[in-house]
Amino acid sequence: MITARRMLVLAATATLAMASVVSAQTVDTSKRIKVAMVPKLVGLSVFKANQQGAEAAAKTLNIDFLYTGPVTASAQGQVDVFNSLIARKFDVITTTSNNPTQLAPALKRAMKQGIKVVSYDSDVAPDARDFFIQNTEYPAFGKALVDSVAKYIPADSEVAILSSTKDATIQNEWINALTAYMKTAYPKMKIVTTEYGQSDPSKSLTAGLNILQAHPNVAAIIAPDGASEVGAAAAVQKLGRTGKVFVTGCSNPDAIRQYVKAGVIKASPLWDEVKEGQLVMHVARLAANNALKPNDTFSVPGLGSYTVKDKVIIFSEPLIFTAENVDQYKF
Repeated sequence: MITARRMLVLAATATLAMASVVSAQTVDTSKRIKVAMVPKLVGLSVFKANQQGAEAAAKTLNIDFLYTGPVTASAQGQVDVFNSLIARKFDVITTTSNNPTQLAPALKRAMKQGIKVVSYDSDVAPDARDFFIQNTEYPAFGKALVDSVAKYIPADSEVAILSSTKDATIQNEWINALTAYMKTAYPKMKIVTTEYGQSDPSKSLTAGLNILQAHPNVAAIIAPDGASEVGAAAAVQKLGRTGKVFVTGCSNPDAIRQYVKAGVIKASPLWDEVKEGQLVMHVARLAANNALKPNDTFSVPGLGSYTVKDKVIIFSEPLIFTAENVDQYKF
């Protein structure tokens, strides 16, 4: 039997729990703040999707939002942008890194001046930012990349990697993760070369053509970069290798739709870039409010609940685009 006292205790507990949830979802937006989003380079479709989500969230969070960055994948170009934002006294800088160490001095200078730094997608040096939003856990994404081509090629196939730049943090993490997974799950599979397309579709096409011509036995190209995946797929089509060489990577659905439907790309992992942009702005707002701890939990309406562990926030599990679902996503 539940006593009256027990019912009061249960009611009080439920009220506290509800208050906790509401508190987690309520963000103080009374003060307008200036937040910049600085991608590796402007113009790349995956970062445009981040921008789309960020702009929408900024309107609800009382944020004066600026999207700006270098026109090529240049660490020095990002540093120049940071220096400008510091001089203009922005409240928060959000960025995805071309080079974690080269960006660090400018970002540390920003932090000393009271500017919050939130990295996303590709991390900077940990002591040069307040929080990092990691797209997915690295081992999970490495597995998704390998599995996206492994089921379509022989177990002892030759595979090539076509990445962005040699210093790109996240690409190197994914390559390490996929290499480790491949050794255990597909021990006879062999990575024969790693090339770089500089996050540029034209340069990635050239690199893809070079791979296929120099390594005629390659059965798959894993391209963990938006532009690199598009370039690799275009190279396969250009050389008439559709159905013989399969491509995967991490580009947005609009950029790879034609190659998915043509069968060059059978499966391609990513995440919802638009929603990630929304999360970046929510974290920026919480950071500016000093409302987020290095180890914490918080909720974002429409996105879900998140855990902060040692200043790192995991955004989502890999989202796999295929011919069956690619038209469901428009970004």
